Amino acid sequence: MRLAAALFLLPALAFADAGVLIPSNRQQPDPSVLSLEEMAIDIRIDNGDARVAIRQIFASHHPAVLEGTYLFALPGNAAVSDFAVWDDVTRIPGVILERRRAEEIYQNLKWQAIDPGLLQMGEQGTPREAGRTAVFSARIVPIPAYGTKRLELEYHERIPVVDLRSMFAVPLRPDAYQAQTAGLLTINFELRSAHRIAEFAPVSKAYPLQITANTPNLVRAAFQGRNVVFSEDFAVRYTLEASLADRFQVLAHREANEPGFFEASALIAPGQQSAGGAPRTVVVLFDNSLSMQWEKLERNFLALETLLRSLRPEDRFNLLLFNTEVKPFAPAPVAAETASVEKALEFVRASLLRGGTDLEKALEAALAQFSKGESYLVLLSDGNPTRGAIRTATLASRYAAKWQQARPRTYVFAVGDDANMPLLKMLARSDGIVEWVRSTEPPEFKLNAFVSRIGRRPIENLRFAAAPASNFDMVYPLESGTFGGSVAAWVGQYKQPGQATFTIRGVRDGKPLDIRAQAALPAQSADHPHLPRTWARARVDALLEKIEREGEDRATIDEIIRLARKYKFVTPYTSFLAAPRALLRPRLIRPGDPVLRVRTDPSVVSVTALFPFGLVKELRYLKREDIWQTRFLAPVDMNDGTYRVRLLLRDRSGHVYRESKTFVIASKPPVVRVRLEKERFRRGETVRIRAAASETTRTLTARMYGIAPVNLRWNAREKTNTGEFVVPAHLPAGRYTMTVTAEDFAHNIGTQEVALEVVP
Repeated sequence: MRLAAALFLLPALAFADAGVLIPSNRQQPDPSVLSLEEMAIDIRIDNGDARVAIRQIFASHHPAVLEGTYLFALPGNAAVSDFAVWDDVTRIPGVILERRRAEEIYQNLKWQAIDPGLLQMGEQGTPREAGRTAVFSARIVPIPAYGTKRLELEYHERIPVVDLRSMFAVPLRPDAYQAQTAGLLTINFELRSAHRIAEFAPVSKAYPLQITANTPNLVRAAFQGRNVVFSEDFAVRYTLEASLADRFQVLAHREANEPGFFEASALIAPGQQSAGGAPRTVVVLFDNSLSMQWEKLERNFLALETLLRSLRPEDRFNLLLFNTEVKPFAPAPVAAETASVEKALEFVRASLLRGGTDLEKALEAALAQFSKGESYLVLLSDGNPTRGAIRTATLASRYAAKWQQARPRTYVFAVGDDANMPLLKMLARSDGIVEWVRSTEPPEFKLNAFVSRIGRRPIENLRFAAAPASNFDMVYPLESGTFGGSVAAWVGQYKQPGQATFTIRGVRDGKPLDIRAQAALPAQSADHPHLPRTWARARVDALLEKIEREGEDRATIDEIIRLARKYKFVTPYTSFLAAPRALLRPRLIRPGDPVLRVRTDPSVVSVTALFPFGLVKELRYLKREDIWQTRFLAPVDMNDGTYRVRLLLRDRSGHVYRESKTFVIASKPPVVRVRLEKERFRRGETVRIRAAASETTRTLTARMYGIAPVNLRWNAREKTNTGEFVVPAHLPAGRYTMTVTAEDFAHNIGTQEVALEVVP
């Protein structure tokens, strides 16, 4: 029996509980059927990059084989970097593939009764239509009777610094279901920082950490408990030391025959912010469309209330509710006195969620509220327009053009797992910032940081340089809207080891900011293994933004796919396919066929095949085709049927995986049966074809005089292969023969002919 884990991202309304396995015959977790026996969380924060590896073992208390649905909610801005399921003692790791190719393989494997795991951004469809969500789901099968099922997940998350403080959390608190209980919970935590740590403190009371190391640059802690109830998220907070601010810290990573990667960061000292300051005008756009229900609405209102109550009486504000229409609280901004703030909050409480989202109309209405002085346009929304301009590039460019007249700082507080971050980031480029909280994420830290920046000036004209310039390539910022008390960081590639000079220039509180440092870039170093992926994600983000602005082109898409596959992370153009690697290229052969080909993930360095007729062969890697291959001879007297080749795969870390590759000896042509709705058709009428074929069939094609070949594809709703064509207007009346050809993976061909008549 084979492992199956069908892994999809859920739509926005999906419940966002973390690490939950729900039996397929239940609507919610049931520990009497599937219980969480063990959970291990390994956390390593390396200078702002958090790597979280989670291992869970579920136990079945059911006498029959089960299926289940696995749910996990990611923190905001996190990205999955690994996913694996275990089939008994065999680990089945995920493989990054081009999105369309992954979907094609996924469907092919399903036809062969193999149900693989598929993780992709958004639901099925074109990459540019991919939904944005922080929740994914995996269909897990089989879960053996009275057995266990082990799942592994790894993700990376960038941890921001605000006013010298950072907070990190792993989502464990339940949302839709009752709190989960782990029979054994182990948490290992490590924090490394080149910027000195002034204070570290656990936040979660349910998981009391035992701190084993606490130095200015390193914190280690651990927790272990039995029968632990997930009543809250695991969270810690820490503060960086201000006395050593305005200094560069440089990290580097370089492997043999690879470019070097560096991250240069500087903790910017807090500016001298005055207690008063000029009066501010704040116009808040509050999204009350139907997409903002439940947790999103609660977080949106909390953000609004926190913002309005932070204003001073001398400030002015207005509030615009928007869905399909825009409804203002007042005709023009009013003084931010207590009575006005309370009336504005009651104005929101009395409103109803309704309609779609015309974000373009709302932005235009907000811009019309401003005159002169220090002004802020604050958008509280998931950023998913359904009316007016919908395309990201169109809406962003129109806003940027109209923004030039009033030029308010554009502050965006994105809410929800499905927040349209590409659009919201582009809107915030208009002299603003963007913050994102998912539907169930504790919002306090991010919200307070967001509100505290209204009335403060970011570092202006911030520029980064590395010398000698010829030694550096493709350098990208990791933070946007840098303020005093936060970290400014850049990541890039370097070509040759040696001394380098790094410089930051800008304007802080009206005074020049100039930070310089020299650092030695190593010829080889494995100290910071996250840097290549950090750089690749920054590069891909830049390419995705280019696509949003200018449209798709083949070269850009190919580079995104190449980087995602090499550094293993999901993009709109790639998917995570979790299936036995040997099954990613199912193989049918004829007796005597001399070639076995196996596609694996990039970490594999050797493959050995043990054939069922006693032959042992080492496979050779063909770099240009990215495939392992060997020639062998299947005995001529082998009967048609399914056979297994046992594979031993060794990765570069020395781990050995034992897998089986199924192949089929096929000497007989596939059987095809064709059915038409009727026999007589008029010119211009649609002919619908339905065809059943042997499960080994790879392609089905219908041909007839006067029409182009018609490819028949599997139709899940009708449970058969379907295709259609329109009878050409110029086709003479008469009887015609249509031939449907079925070809299997071994290139055996079967056909069936059907007659139809074209009438005037």
